[in-house]
Amino acid sequence: MDKIAQVLHSLEKRADYEKENFTKIHHDKKMLAITRDTGIFYNTLLKIQKPKKILEIGTSFGYSTLWFASAIGKKSKIITVEKNLKKIKFAKKNFQKAGVSDMIEIKEGIAKDILIQLGKSKRTKESFDFIFIDADKEVYPFYFDICLPMLKKGGIIAADNIIFPRKFKKHIKKYLEHINEIKDIQSITIPIGNGQEISFKK
Repeated sequence: MDKIAQVLHSLEKRADYEKENFTKIHHDKKMLAITRDTGIFYNTLLKIQKPKKILEIGTSFGYSTLWFASAIGKKSKIITVEKNLKKIKFAKKNFQKAGVSDMIEIKEGIAKDILIQLGKSKRTKESFDFIFIDADKEVYPFYFDICLPMLKKGGIIAADNIIFPRKFKKHIKKYLEHINEIKDIQSITIPIGNGQEISFKK
């Protein structure tokens, strides 16, 4: 088992523990990560797409980030955004253990603020091949709008939690209605894990 697979396996054990003891664990200490089958799905998708640059909104413990990293070349880059310092510390350890720290840049802070800064940079205009949204569900439409100019033509914006948990249904409905009104975007909901929305920039 390679280094990335070992770390993924340990995080999956933690996710199983989280499910069994969900109410006992403080929110800030929860992984709240994508499911294993979702990780495999994106890993396969990225192996086909071969992205040079990925943007992830919501690092948590780095579980999804590691699935991305294992699919791309060493010269490719992942920028991942997280506000929780404890989770950042844990993610950094996981990236070091997996041997992928050089590929990943963690931007610490509020996602909205960081994305606004990135959006203002000429270097980030149409620079990302793949963007993954897995943060505050009520802000999904904003994340999409600010990220779209940073996405290359032929690129993908993906979002988690489109079907589950049901408590986000109102926010997700607004997100889906919003992106379906944007021309030059082809979007589909895929019932893997908690539900994924794959939006392709024509």
